[in-house]
Amino acid sequence: MNKRALYFGIAYCIFVIIYKLIIVLGGYQFTKFGFYFSYIISVFLILPFMALAIKQVRDKENGGIIKGKEAAKIGMSIAVVALVILSAWWYFEFEWKIKELSVQYYNGKDYLEFLKRIPKVKAEDYPKIIEENIAALSAFKAVTAKLFSFLFVSISGAFMCAVFLKKS
Repeated sequence: MNKRALYFGIAYCIFVIIYKLIIVLGGYQFTKFGFYFSYIISVFLILPFMALAIKQVRDKENGGIIKGKEAAKIGMSIAVVALVILSAWWYFEFEWKIKELSVQYYNGKDYLEFLKRIPKVKAEDYPKIIEENIAALSAFKAVTAKLFSFLFVSISGAFMCAVFLKKS
């Protein structure tokens, strides 16, 4: 594994963890941005880190020339480093704060308003639905759900960066 890929992968993880800490500890988790967009933005932020790492390896280590296979390998290395570190972070984050915040959300007025907008759900079923959702909270499920989108973006991003930045 290229050392630059390792360093860029770690730098990306540190950046994402700080970003998520600001959102969770700042109380922004239930804002429209924090609830709907914060995770996907953190996933797409891997792309500039991949592009910079490939460009630096190309320009500083290989004299301005890099093959597509080597560029893809660097991008995938960043993705693997980020995958390992962020999986541990997502598990810790869920157990530390997100589980508690999810329980608050399910017991709050926003979720009740959401249930009221579903015509097939009867009012007497609301407590049962809320209890089932709270019982179904799992760190493993949360991490697994995040991994799919992360893998899709990081793998395709590694290949896109490799194609655009390669010079033979």
